[in-house]
Amino acid sequence: MEEQNKGMNQQFLLGLFGGVAVVAVIGMVIMGAALVSSQGKSGNVAGALDDSGAAGTAAQQQQAAQGPETEPVTAAGVETFDQKKGATICKEGGKPVVYLFSTTWCPHCTWVKDTFDKVVAEYVKAGKIAAYHWELDTNDNTLTSAKETSVPADAQAVYQEFNPSGSIPTFVIGCKYFRVGNGHEAADDLAAEEKELRAAIDAVLK
Repeated sequence: MEEQNKGMNQQFLLGLFGGVAVVAVIGMVIMGAALVSSQGKSGNVAGALDDSGAAGTAAQQQQAAQGPETEPVTAAGVETFDQKKGATICKEGGKPVVYLFSTTWCPHCTWVKDTFDKVVAEYVKAGKIAAYHWELDTNDNTLTSAKETSVPADAQAVYQEFNPSGSIPTFVIGCKYFRVGNGHEAADDLAAEEKELRAAIDAVLK
């Protein structure tokens, strides 16, 4: 009888562990499907930041931010950005504010960095916009010669609003158009990236 009970206990434990393994596998499959479906139209997203500034979990790395409620984009030439529903253009000194949030270690950020910085510097010099490119691992704004050591609370609030998951790169144009990831990196088309960036900036200047 004792041997029989021992055998039954072993079978029970094997069945229990087998069931746990099946549930774990099913969970991983469901999570993988969710990650694929969350890629969205931006596509090139490096990942979320944890408190240490390092890449987060695989789920965080792939998850695009949900951000604010959106409405159909109305501006000509703006194709890969989302448009915030009922947006009011955020301004500084009467000028629309343009943001890029990135890191120094993110390859997608590196791909777009020089193009973004060049374009917005041109608009800033012309007195049309205020602009910030915050590298979140160093807390530096690349658009100034100074080395900043902290991201202001107002900029952090913008980042949190438009990208709650903390992925990078994140673009916010006048608090109306926003995008997580690059729009044209898959085609390695920086000219198209620049053209659309200009279209989004011009749209918030109207």
